[in-house]
Amino acid sequence: MRHGLRLAPGFAFSGLAFAALAVAASGPARADGTVFRAQGCGDKIFVTSSTGYSILSGIGGTGVADKDELVGTVDGLGHTQLYDRTKGFNFSAEIEERRLSQQDVLPRVAITCRGENANALTSGSVARADGCGNRIFVETPQGYAILDRLAGGMIGKDDQVSGDFNKPGRATVKDKQTGSELTVFVEDFMLSRAAANRKMTALCNAAR
Repeated sequence: MRHGLRLAPGFAFSGLAFAALAVAASGPARADGTVFRAQGCGDKIFVTSSTGYSILSGIGGTGVADKDELVGTVDGLGHTQLYDRTKGFNFSAEIEERRLSQQDVLPRVAITCRGENANALTSGSVARADGCGNRIFVETPQGYAILDRLAGGMIGKDDQVSGDFNKPGRATVKDKQTGSELTVFVEDFMLSRAAANRKMTALCNAAR
């Protein structure tokens, strides 16, 4: 007895048809990812992929660093095997949460990773302040921060500032140009340029 697919008389498989069957049989495509944050987060690894953000608990993932490229499924649930293409090693991880938005994941990063950097200062350049009410947009190496000025002096575009505005809540900012200090509330941080521009459009007037 012959097993397999029953073909209509005269039907022949082409190489293209076999390729299509192979793709169909391979199941859902995996979602590779890029490490959004790992430094200072213990065994937690925050990964971004085409489907959103995932939170992984690394097993043998010591050495994984921010911006490393990961090959393997990062948007499933449970155990996964990954390859760190940047560093060149394999490791296992448990996917704890998946398909999170940036708004969902940033508070988790702040809570999980603050242990090693809660007292660290960050610095950056004021990207926008005029026409934004009390809002101040600061560009930092980690992304953009949106600060709501609560007290203190004025601040201008391109001023260089530093402070503990790398986590949610109240923070103190020092303006290097004037030497003045401001008390602010950190509304958001680690935003991409596109996300910051959308916030500027929503919160600031058209005049720059």
